[in-house]
Formats: sequence, C-alpha cells, structure tokens
Amino acid sequence: MPKQAASAAGGRSRLIALTSLMASVVFLVTAAFSLYIPETRGYFNFGESAVYLSSIILPPGWAALAGGIGSMMADVVLGYYHYAPATLLIKGAEAFIASALVRRRPKAFAGRGAAVNLLLSIPLPILIGLFGLLLYTGTAELFFALPFTPLAGHGTLQLAGAVWLAAASVLGVYLVYANLKRVGDAWTLLSFLSGGAAMVLGYFLYEQLILGVAAIAEVPFNLMQVLVGVSVALPAAHRLRRLSAS
Repeated sequence: MPKQAASAAGGRSRLIALTSLMASVVFLVTAAFSLYIPETRGYFNFGESAVYLSSIILPPGWAALAGGIGSMMADVVLGYYHYAPATLLIKGAEAFIASALVRRRPKAFAGRGAAVNLLLSIPLPILIGLFGLLLYTGTAELFFALPFTPLAGHGTLQLAGAVWLAAASVLGVYLVYANLKRVGDAWTLLSFLSGGAAMVLGYFLYEQLILGVAAIAEVPFNLMQVLVGVSVALPAAHRLRRLSAS
C-alpha cells in the first residue's frame, strides 16, 4: 500500500475511533444525570457539553455523527422514543454547525483583546443566573440513570435562587480568568451558541409541527440546557484543540 494511502487509511481509522468514543461520551453524559422540576415540568441534562466537546475534537461530519448518535441512544435508553429520530438529526446538526464555525474563525476575531472577548462572553453568566432564578427554583427531582449499573436512583432537593447566583458568579470569575490568560475566546463561545440556537429551533419545529404540542413552552428549558452545556464545555475546549489538529 502506498504511504499516502496508508496515511489516509490511518487517519480515517483514527476518526472512526474518536467518533465512536465521543458518541459513547455523549450518551453517558446525557443519560447519566437529569434534573426534573415538577413545578415547571422541565428538566435538563449535561449532554450538550459533550456535544460541544465533540465539535472541538472532530471535523463537522464526524462531530455530527457523534452528537446525533450518542444523543439518540440516550433518548432510547431513557424512554423518550418519540424524540429519538428528531434527536439524531437535531443534535447532529448542532454538532456540525459548532464544529464548522470553530474551524472558520474570521480574521476579525484573531486579534481580539481580552477586554473585547470578555465583553462578548459576559452575557453567559448573566443568562445562567436569570434562567435559573426564573425557571429552576423549588423542588427538584434528581435522576441518576446509568443503565445496567448500580449507579441508578433518584432523590429530591430544594433548589434555591442562591444556587444559581453562585453558579453565575463562579462562571463570571472563570470568564475573566480565561480571557486574561487567553484560555478561552469569544469565537468558540459564539460557535457553541450558534449550534445551540439550531438545536432550540429544531426541537421547537419538531414539537410544534410533528408532535403537535405547545412547543413555545419548552424553548426556555432548551435555552437553559444550551447555557449549561456551554458553561461546562468552554473551560475544556482549549485543551482539546490539539486533538483536532492532527
């Protein structure tokens, strides 16, 4: 086999392995933990963060496979069968968009200073705090649902507004640190949020046109899931860039 063909085959094998790994990570992170709040009938999980990390590690098409398949598997295992087909496409599109944008940084963003990047990213902790205070306070039900393992069960807790204020403050401090140390950047944040916007719109259309439910009621919860996912993924994104370079 010529060296060039061998190199191409090796690169493809590596992409297949990484995609399989990230699909498993997306599945586990999504299925392992969910937070359900009876007062609002809303819940969120941390699967979005794994979808965004896939977009850093993998090229767009491969990231779409990891994000879509991993998320769809979680829907099936958790019993949300009616969402599984849509999830495959919507989460795949979310990962594709985030991955494509991350790799197409405009020149205008290349020389951004820390102050400009911070100005562009600071709405994130503010939105986390507001959404948490408005939607996620009161009695909450925790579900630990790693299938086929002893790590399964549920419990209840009281979510106070102070929890979200503390989370927003911690994230705000991190953003200041990340921008001063050039650890994070506004373009990665905007790339994640663009993919998240596609996810919110995709589920809105699916629920409204296919399931026939009042989809607008779910938009705030999907937005919160995006914000939480971005908050978790952003600190790790810069450490994973080197994996996508080779």
